[in-house]
Amino acid sequence: MEKRLARGFSAGLHYTWSSFIDEASEIFNPSPGEIAIVQDSFNRGADRARSTFDRPHRLAGNFVYELPWYQDQKGPIGRVLGGWQLNSAFSFQSGAPFTPLNGSDPAGALSGIDTLVGNAIRPNTISTQALSGMSVEQLFAIRGAITSANGNALFQTLRPGQRVGTAGRNILRADGINNIDVGILKNTNIGENQRLQLRADFYDFTNTRDFGIPNSTVTNAGFLNQWGTNGGNRRVIVAIRYVF
Repeated sequence: MEKRLARGFSAGLHYTWSSFIDEASEIFNPSPGEIAIVQDSFNRGADRARSTFDRPHRLAGNFVYELPWYQDQKGPIGRVLGGWQLNSAFSFQSGAPFTPLNGSDPAGALSGIDTLVGNAIRPNTISTQALSGMSVEQLFAIRGAITSANGNALFQTLRPGQRVGTAGRNILRADGINNIDVGILKNTNIGENQRLQLRADFYDFTNTRDFGIPNSTVTNAGFLNQWGTNGGNRRVIVAIRYVF
């Protein structure tokens, strides 16, 4: 939906619902949670799953509103109260899928390749719950129920002699992105073709922390600890411009 500029107001709202499935998302590792090779070269179909770039839902929008009063900016009151503008851009989208990794290749299934691109061997899934529908917070809480050298309550490393694991590719999903940027500016006319603009831009206006893909190696002490990534914070930039 789009609204063209009229009476000082314009806006846009865009929603995408999609599904992206592939066997490999990149020739290089596309994220910390996926290695760019299949774990079993004799069964490429086992890697057919959600792409690392899959984002089922995305909502984005923007608006600009020029406040209607004292637009001619006549007199001292008009100079102070006229020329104000409010704008915003926002986006909300699903998080990125990522893959639980075994952390080693005990049977040498990727011998010679893993030293170049990383170890794509996946562990065994031992949880009976629907992991793909859970948030990282929920997964992290379950993970803490059992911790040992060979896994946790969700996954366990390969059994002796086992070549590849039973966990699927990209079966977990990081938290989504929720971002709102807001801008406030004041244009003050100076003569006929000049103006002074004072503006304040608030990036991540709500100070919402959007964490990245957590460590996905099941034997790592930081497995699923998304809080170890940089979630970002609010930034405020104030500027003055002379336009002529």
